[in-house]
Amino acid sequence: MRKQIPNVFRSNILLVAASLMVMLGTAREAVAQTSISLNVDGLNRRYLLYLPSGFDPSENLPVMMWFHGGGGNANDGVFEADFRSLANSERFIVVYTEAWPDQIENCRCWGYDLGGETNGNLEIDLAYTSAVIDDVVADHNADRSRIYAGGYSMGASFVWDLACMKSDEIAAIGPVAASMYRYTYENCEAGLPTAVCHILGTNDFYAPYNGASWVPSVADQNAFWVEKNGSDPDPETVNQGGGVTRYTWGPGEGCHGYQHFRRQGGGHDVPNFAVSAIWDFASQYDIDGFLECNPVEPPANDDCGGAIDVGEGVIAFTTEGATDSGIASSLSCSTSSGPDVGADIWYRFVAPCTGTFEISTCGADFDSRIDVFFNPKGCPSPGQSIYACGDYECGDDAVASSLVVEGQTLYVRVGSSDGSTGSGELVIDCEGFEPPNPADLNGDGIVDAADLGLMIVAWGTPNADLNDDGTTNSADLGLLIAAWS
Repeated sequence: MRKQIPNVFRSNILLVAASLMVMLGTAREAVAQTSISLNVDGLNRRYLLYLPSGFDPSENLPVMMWFHGGGGNANDGVFEADFRSLANSERFIVVYTEAWPDQIENCRCWGYDLGGETNGNLEIDLAYTSAVIDDVVADHNADRSRIYAGGYSMGASFVWDLACMKSDEIAAIGPVAASMYRYTYENCEAGLPTAVCHILGTNDFYAPYNGASWVPSVADQNAFWVEKNGSDPDPETVNQGGGVTRYTWGPGEGCHGYQHFRRQGGGHDVPNFAVSAIWDFASQYDIDGFLECNPVEPPANDDCGGAIDVGEGVIAFTTEGATDSGIASSLSCSTSSGPDVGADIWYRFVAPCTGTFEISTCGADFDSRIDVFFNPKGCPSPGQSIYACGDYECGDDAVASSLVVEGQTLYVRVGSSDGSTGSGELVIDCEGFEPPNPADLNGDGIVDAADLGLMIVAWGTPNADLNDDGTTNSADLGLLIAAWS
């Protein structure tokens, strides 16, 4: 093994035939292509960045990273797989990464660990990859959930490692002319499911199609990823012509697909179709899987018309799959991210007491908020005033309370200001006025106009202070009206 790997690496070192025009692209593309310097753990690294024409950071674009072959550099990556024109039309950012010099192989060769045999650069290059992602996200508002990694030869071997070691950052990979190192293949259990588009020729010496001591066979590798990803067990097989056959295992229940292109008689190179094939496949995924995979059905109470009747007590709820009602909250309750409320669900509560109700979502596993509406005609409409609301009363969760009259129907909306979803418990309590009713100011057993007259007379004094705030004011008037007989 120690003799084989260096020979294999040396055979794909130095793609020096590319002209300056090819490496830098057209004049228009070269303007948008920049060499970015980046210090990672004390090492001065760099990468090439290509922003699509008319780039605007507000687009929040995905990123296609490319890892060059052993012995090359970032500029060689452009020659291997030029994504720039496609990036203009499909709207994505392209990053051409560059390996750190490998003292053992005496080249810019990506880090590897073969279970004891290593060039010492694996952790260095893993840290560099994360740093590049962070840099592009911070400087260009890239979509962190849609980071894709492709590569050629030794760069593709490293991309396989990323799928096993950085699967929480990489949404899909596109390795060309390389299979997994056998050590990676045997030690990838901890990696999350990751969408894969693999391209390999049957005559590629670097990664023998039927396997070797340093790589698994394509058949074994395909089976491994289909199982790991929870992909459909039976592939769609398409003859692409020119000796190329495409096998696609759909996302299946695991929401992650797997694709393999067999190049009959193909050698150790990047075929012309690789750029479009990798993008077409990878762009269907984000970090959570296939973008249209098994959408969660909205809950039954997704809109006010389907509001679930609830009473006092604890009600388990989930907002997973919920949509937006389009009804904003009150600015007075917008302590987190403004009045917009997303992914909301609805309940209908008929007050069992005359007094004060309290509704809370404390302990929910997402940033929750509560709005309570009162509309004698039924569900609220956009623009209607809020009867009560809560946001951030207990951590990032909510408590809403107000006065209520027995039999009054309230519509309770649970949602989120940032669009997040999750589960929790809705706790509802109604605390009635203790007899004698404090709003019965004249003690005749009922709350009526006579008590209202007494409150007006006592206005601004403590004489008709029902809420113990030291004075008679509008808050006490609200209590009296809520207790009206």
